Amino acid sequence: MAGTMITTIATLLAVFQAAMCNNNNASSSSHVSPDPSKFFPAVNGNLTKIVWAHAVNSVAELDKALSSEDIMMLEADVVVGKLNSSNQTDIPIMAHPPAVESDLSLENFLDLNIQSNKTKGIKLDFKSNQAFEISKPILAKLRANLTFPVFLNADILPGPVNATTTPLNAKDFLKGANETLPESILSVGWTTRYGKEFNITEGRYSTKQIQTMLDALKENKVTQPVTYPVRAGLAANDVDAIKTLLNTTSLKSATLTIWSSEGDSVDVAKLSKLITEVGVDKVYVDVPEDLKSKLNLSAASTMSPAAMMNLGVSMALLVLARML
Repeated sequence: MAGTMITTIATLLAVFQAAMCNNNNASSSSHVSPDPSKFFPAVNGNLTKIVWAHAVNSVAELDKALSSEDIMMLEADVVVGKLNSSNQTDIPIMAHPPAVESDLSLENFLDLNIQSNKTKGIKLDFKSNQAFEISKPILAKLRANLTFPVFLNADILPGPVNATTTPLNAKDFLKGANETLPESILSVGWTTRYGKEFNITEGRYSTKQIQTMLDALKENKVTQPVTYPVRAGLAANDVDAIKTLLNTTSLKSATLTIWSSEGDSVDVAKLSKLITEVGVDKVYVDVPEDLKSKLNLSAASTMSPAAMMNLGVSMALLVLARML
């Protein structure tokens, strides 16, 4: 009896280890837009430890971010405009509306990231349908060289609080992202009207807004990894609704990207609760440093694949020891 049980445990351990190895091999063989948690092994699965740079929309800002030892992800905005170092117009450039001129085009931005040490990931925030459409050929051309995490971001639905900004076309963005860079992480969110610009300090993501997003992903047969960018002050006001967003999706790898503008009203305790309950392995925190420093994530936890393997081995050995 004991011999049979020992054989069974050994077999289970071998199967478990093989599955873990196969999973690691599969991820390592995918060179284009790798999983951030594997690309940045030092975070040990804790996505809140990933450090972001904002508005990397100029050559100077890009040089600064690439030379920083702390920065891990570069967020930059893509609009249609003029490259002021040439006569090129109506091309995708790195700028935030209402700016329509820059010294950095999308192609320059990508080339410089490719030529760097490739130790940082990027998040491209497309500000219009046209900006995304004319960017697709560039992304397709450079696809094989994008061997770092790539987030393709757009607000594809109207959101809180009665947001009036026109979102990008959801169907076109989701389809275009899949056809152009299927390995990328889809970062799809809602337009918002919140913060000191509008003197609005109350609001939340409604059940209807969340369901509309889930429906859009389902209707467009999205299978890529997805992260939902949610505004900190709004997400913190309804923890259960945001948890529903992740729990009801068929996309097992779905995550949150919590962001905030300077001066936003944010309930720090509620936001900490949200991150803790969702899990730090499922939440990117892209907020101003003064807000991030106030977050209490001591109760949050995550378990890496290696830790899972060690736990499985330990439990099996414990059972075996008790039998002998």
